[in-house]
Amino acid sequence: MKATIDLDETLYRRLKMEAARRGTTIRELVAEGVRRVLAQPTVVREAVAEPAWFGSLRAYAKNAKGVHDMASIRESIVRGRRGARE
Repeated sequence: MKATIDLDETLYRRLKMEAARRGTTIRELVAEGVRRVLAQPTVVREAVAEPAWFGSLRAYAKNAKGVHDMASIRESIVRGRRGARE
């Protein structure tokens, strides 16, 4: 199967020089790299526990109406506090 891959000029030159140094083709060198990447086990990141106060920030963000400058954030906090009292 054929695929087109866009590489920046510097990377392509390095790839071409490495293939020549090894006495192989660019195609074989790229295929070898892909095989190595696919042979590695997939790294699963552990979920990081969020501090309890993150939840309250999400509630305030909902009140921000899509604008996240400091003035809007302050207004959102005030609106959220008023709503909690009512």
